[in-house]
Amino acid sequence: MKYQDTIYYKDELNDDFANMNIEFNPLPKSYSYVSKKPTRKFMDFVVYRLIARPATHLYMRLKFLYKTKNRKILKSLRHEGCFIYANHTLAAGDAFSTNNVFKLKKNYIITGKETASLTLILPLLRAVGSLPLNDSFKAKKELYETVNLRIKQHRSVTIFPEAHIWPYYTKIRPFVNDSFKYPARMNAPIITLTNCYQKKLIGKRPKIKGYLAGPFYPDMNLPIQERAQKLRDEAYNSMVENANKYSTYNYYNYVKKED
Repeated sequence: MKYQDTIYYKDELNDDFANMNIEFNPLPKSYSYVSKKPTRKFMDFVVYRLIARPATHLYMRLKFLYKTKNRKILKSLRHEGCFIYANHTLAAGDAFSTNNVFKLKKNYIITGKETASLTLILPLLRAVGSLPLNDSFKAKKELYETVNLRIKQHRSVTIFPEAHIWPYYTKIRPFVNDSFKYPARMNAPIITLTNCYQKKLIGKRPKIKGYLAGPFYPDMNLPIQERAQKLRDEAYNSMVENANKYSTYNYYNYVKKED
């Protein structure tokens, strides 16, 4: 293994190395998670299908030689909605890789609260599938209803359970079961996408292969908390297994600070 740089961390659950420096602001009161006007829907289709999807696929192939492995697990999910849980190791690249898991389904991504602060480009972000978190009761209610709607429409919804970005990190950080209450309540399957880093033949920057696992279904005989925990454990274990097996190159060396 070759280390290009060293990053020191203290808290695997809360440390963030995205360096985005975006001020947190609430969503505008007029913001809607769903485009309702026909013209807006048409423009969203054009932006997503004809511009964003091809561009992001090309970006990932050229920069990271990106490939998605084990796509056979997707066959059983063609006609139902599902959740994609992925490790969070790139800013834009994570969204790009999950948007190209399914060839036909539109993918939506639950994004951080900082997205709400990008007021000028919120319509563009909505067009490409962004569903920003927010603290207001109204926004939380609308977000849940929107996610439920997209699952019923047989779309995919991506969640990054690690929550914080650790660039090029090759392991899976611990995460809680909160985000797994979505599929647990909606009785929807989940799959995992583990982006794994490997050495290129030429150049220092690694190539990436995304390994799929699942699907995992909620056990509706369990109480909601246990149901979410079971899904969380299945997702975590599958991601750890793939990361341990297929991430073979460290671009950064992560070192835990001692107290």
